[in-house]
Amino acid sequence: MRGKVGTILFLFLLLTSLMFCPIMIQAEAAGRVLNVVGLYSETSAGHVSYRVGTGKWVVINVGDQIPVNAELSVTVDRDWIELCPSDNPNAVYEIDGNANGTAVTKKVVDLLKEKPKMVGFPKTGTKDPKFINKAVVKQYLGRQVYLTKNGRQDIKYGDVLEAGGTVNIIAINNTLTVVFASGKETKVIGPLKFKVDDLLSGKDLYKYLNVTK
Repeated sequence: MRGKVGTILFLFLLLTSLMFCPIMIQAEAAGRVLNVVGLYSETSAGHVSYRVGTGKWVVINVGDQIPVNAELSVTVDRDWIELCPSDNPNAVYEIDGNANGTAVTKKVVDLLKEKPKMVGFPKTGTKDPKFINKAVVKQYLGRQVYLTKNGRQDIKYGDVLEAGGTVNIIAINNTLTVVFASGKETKVIGPLKFKVDDLLSGKDLYKYLNVTK
């Protein structure tokens, strides 16, 4: 008798957990978004956008929050977008335009199944020794180039800019936000070419284009 009661109780608990599992997953998904931390688009014609379901496509801007039930689209070959889950800023996903000119569309749920690039940031509340004389890219808008003795590269989320290097923000109103070892952040607005050393020293790079939080 006790065995039957135990079996019935087990089955009841199992069915109950299965019933509430989808609800819990939906609740978790509802509170999770993807933050747009990097964006490059050659034009302002809305070639990087998203939609939910069969709704209208919405032009994406840096700093936007994309719901997990959305679909993303990049329609120009040289454009790209970088996104971070709201619950894990150290993981970043990237979608690039297609070289053959066809639009790249991807659902967020499928993007999250891919392996993200992992990046690191200074610890808050202290001067992180791992990032002394360095600045870490926390957000950017537009194409920006990092130049060192080893060559040049497009700046991406989580990149570490070191003393001795040079940054070139190419276009007007493009922005670059970095965080220092102390945890303080600085935003620089282009067009502007500057040495990382000047950024680290707090030099006023341009009278109204350097904003420190």
